[in-house]
Amino acid sequence: MEKLTACFEISSDSIKVLIGYELGGIPVVLYRKKKEVPGLIKEGQIADPNGLVRSLAELHNLDDPAAHLRISISEICFILPPIGLVVYVSDKTTNVVAPTNEIAKIDISNVISLVKKEAIPGGNTIVDIIPDEFVLDDGSRYNTPPLGVKSTSITIKAKIHALPEAVSTTYNRLVNQAGFRVKKSGVSTYCIAELLKCYKDLPSSYVLIDMGGRLTTASLVGDGAPYSSASFYSGGDDLTEEIAQAFDCSLATAEKLKCEYGFREKIRAYDPPLPLGEGEGGGEEFHQSHLNEIIRNHYEQYGTVLGNAVKSLLSKYRGQFDTLPVIITGGASLLHGIGPFIEAALPRRPIHYFVPRSIGARDPGYSALLGLLITSGKYVGSLEDNYHGMGSVSRVPKEKGKRPRRDVGPDNDTL
Repeated sequence: MEKLTACFEISSDSIKVLIGYELGGIPVVLYRKKKEVPGLIKEGQIADPNGLVRSLAELHNLDDPAAHLRISISEICFILPPIGLVVYVSDKTTNVVAPTNEIAKIDISNVISLVKKEAIPGGNTIVDIIPDEFVLDDGSRYNTPPLGVKSTSITIKAKIHALPEAVSTTYNRLVNQAGFRVKKSGVSTYCIAELLKCYKDLPSSYVLIDMGGRLTTASLVGDGAPYSSASFYSGGDDLTEEIAQAFDCSLATAEKLKCEYGFREKIRAYDPPLPLGEGEGGGEEFHQSHLNEIIRNHYEQYGTVLGNAVKSLLSKYRGQFDTLPVIITGGASLLHGIGPFIEAALPRRPIHYFVPRSIGARDPGYSALLGLLITSGKYVGSLEDNYHGMGSVSRVPKEKGKRPRRDVGPDNDTL
């Protein structure tokens, strides 16, 4: 079996874990888990750092009898939020070290190290370097590191992903405090774009809308690569809170109403009261029409902000992308009835609602993690070459009457 990788994403109310491997550029999922931890992030800030560290530390050992799986994790890849994402272009050249002029890993690392030394303005720091191509002294070009090819020099043309230093530093520090080594981190926008490359029926240039629990990001993606993005703090969890406040009910009840009933344009003549918990509702009955009103107001406001974010994102391109298609993903993209409001906010644009087709993770809330799984399997000659992966999966001896459980423990090389 391929070496397994654990990918983590920290969202507003949960930590998502996806374990699997990359095979031929396709993510293969072995296991996924969502650990509910309400109130983790508020407007881009970690609300409870100590609580987050404790929750992360609890994920070192996953023991899931239902999935017949037991896994020990010490190294992870994780998603960085795209808040303040800036993309730069770099072009660097270095001489090949070997007297034979054969390009080796050290040469790829050297040229990428030159990119890493780039001065990034505005208090930002480099979080990822994405090679577009490698160019040799004879003019030949390669999409992947040309190991073993002869050349006196090698040039890299790459995109630099930079985030505010506080974002990168905070996430890395908390992950390390929880006892994990970081193999690779990637900005969610880039990871989603890498996943979408697997689907030939989707456009290669588009506006990507990632709708999360508290954060929505609009990004310009050209030929499969992000160029710029804009984010605002609004998502599915905000709608849940609005329902809970209006109906005087718990967040759990509001979430159920949002997901199971949602916005329904057509209301039956017989419109029974919505099911609230005991003691909820303040003595009043609420019907689908009441729920529709709350959701409609939210969707209309959300659509206005989204439309403005896209206009702002594309304004510097002077109308070049006014009809560029839109791809929408993220957990909140599944909200019932939101489609017409999105289409009204983004007129004249073909809209694709993306749901991953990966067995084991057919949920748009896992799009970034699936993309991270793909990128974690790519060798680009970074300084992260020397790492230990999860290793092979071994089986626990089968007990009578029980199915065997896949096991990766401390005796093997762990994540």
